[in-house]
Amino acid sequence: MTRNIQLGQKKEGIPEAQKKALRAWHRAQEKRPTHAASREWFERTFNRRLPPSTLSLILSSKYAYLDLGSAAKTQRQQPPQWPILEARLTEWLKRARETGEVATGDAICNKAREIWPQIPEYADLDTPAFSQGWLYKFRQRFEKTLAQGPQNDAAPAVPANTRRELQALRTFAGEFAEENIYNMDETGLMWRKAPFDSLISLPNEPRKDRARVCLILCTNATGADRIPLWAIGHKAMPEALRTANLKAMECEWRHNRKAWVDIHIMSQWLLMFYQHVGSERRVLLLLDDKPTHTAAMEATPPPSNVHVQYFPMNSSSLNGRQPLRLGITQHLKHHYRKQFLSYMLATFKLGQRPLETIGMYHTLSWITRVWRHDVPHATIYRGFRKCSLIEPQTDYLRAVRLPDMTQLYEKVIAYNQSGHSIQQLEEWLNPGEEEIADEMDENLWRDPSIDTSVLDESINPLPPQELIPSPEDALAGLRTAIRWMLNQPATTVDQIKSLEAVEKVMERKIQMDAHQEQQYPFNGNTTQESAQTAVQASASQPQISLSPIHPHNPGTHQHDQPPRHHLFRQVNNVSHHPASIPTKLFIRIIRHNASQSQDTPIHIRLMRPKRWPRRPH
Repeated sequence: MTRNIQLGQKKEGIPEAQKKALRAWHRAQEKRPTHAASREWFERTFNRRLPPSTLSLILSSKYAYLDLGSAAKTQRQQPPQWPILEARLTEWLKRARETGEVATGDAICNKAREIWPQIPEYADLDTPAFSQGWLYKFRQRFEKTLAQGPQNDAAPAVPANTRRELQALRTFAGEFAEENIYNMDETGLMWRKAPFDSLISLPNEPRKDRARVCLILCTNATGADRIPLWAIGHKAMPEALRTANLKAMECEWRHNRKAWVDIHIMSQWLLMFYQHVGSERRVLLLLDDKPTHTAAMEATPPPSNVHVQYFPMNSSSLNGRQPLRLGITQHLKHHYRKQFLSYMLATFKLGQRPLETIGMYHTLSWITRVWRHDVPHATIYRGFRKCSLIEPQTDYLRAVRLPDMTQLYEKVIAYNQSGHSIQQLEEWLNPGEEEIADEMDENLWRDPSIDTSVLDESINPLPPQELIPSPEDALAGLRTAIRWMLNQPATTVDQIKSLEAVEKVMERKIQMDAHQEQQYPFNGNTTQESAQTAVQASASQPQISLSPIHPHNPGTHQHDQPPRHHLFRQVNNVSHHPASIPTKLFIRIIRHNASQSQDTPIHIRLMRPKRWPRRPH
């Protein structure tokens, strides 16, 4: 018998993390699952087949050390190689867990790299790689020191009491239809984080490259009802969003100094959720058991048809985590960073600096579009089943692959000519700082003398005419899209009708603006020079007075009352015509009789559009 041996290929082993997950899932089931069911679960979860012999070996006592608290695990543990580093890292991890945040593996490794150069005893040593093997052993040692306390994401298994809580939660969730089970979670997004840092920050100000916005995500188990995103920043309203239609974006903006969910914001969100689901159906809302969530629930209790349940604080294993953290949030951020890389590449080609021009308008327009269109239903469907809240179906959907950004990433980092250090693609895609603010940032937002609102602003914002296209350019672009769609074989009539309906709306808007410009040439956008020319052409009076129209009698003046909101003021020369008149007010010049002397002032009356007559006299 001849065997064909392919040289250079090595059989891929099963990572320890997957073995731990398999053993944890096997123990968490109410009834002991068969080997066939275990193999099926492993294939669904990790997208690889497991031979029966390997499955039996993993579930045997040989790998009992992977379970928390086993004797074998205790015997296999070794003292840390860098005890000073791990002591500081352990304290940081304890504080992070006390705040209710989840420390991912990437976050732990990034924090270790940050702490290493701060330790004098290690000054002559090279920075370690902090591999997955080191991370696994550190987690083992960390869990040993906290065996009696609550666990975080580092826990390799779920304690027995937590398994019972999760089983009760699964039983309760079984009483609800899939479309009526919702999960809400908050996550950080470092919206200006680039593969290489080129932004300079002063010592007494927040780091601009760490500008972060908090996002509140919520969806039902089918993905058919995705609640509009809530974004939480530092500033009441960033300049880039002042003219943006956030309702059209399907986004709500909130702010506080920390740019994170507090009791007030959580209470507002809960009231919105109660109104969104209505009172006709029975709904289950799943939340993390955080102090902010529980306090907000006490302040704004749900109606009788909305049931709120909390994930146990110890639920850090695969079948205990929130659905949103099992691939859904990862998809959202992955597609956002793809948009960011595309923007960086296009901006570099124009000779500009993308990290200085990007603003909150870009961030919210990208992230809301990704939430609506780029996070697949299958990803949401899988997330709710991977946490074991909903029983897996026979037609279980396979994982949706994330788009490959390697080529795009390499094109962007080619523009790094300044010698700044470049992050690896995987490290840049999953920055641990997004979920846990480091100590430096925490000290900054606690210091009231430091203005954290600058983190929501562009460093060098684009002018409005570059950020927002003109109506004519927008209409031309839409017509170009229609022509392109008409030449595609897969285009449907409904798609063309939808585009044509938008085209009609834009045409009417442009016509109305043009008619308004002709009828009322002096509007809020009138420049100082055009106002001066028009007034001189009408009458060469040297004085102009601005007087408000009485709200109940448009023909009367309010000379005896002070102007409201300081909108109107007396000017003595045409060249001082106020160019800062609000755009929502219209200007009408009332010409006096020719018999009046030239010293008679012209009265410019300002009225709101709803009180403006059809044909001005």
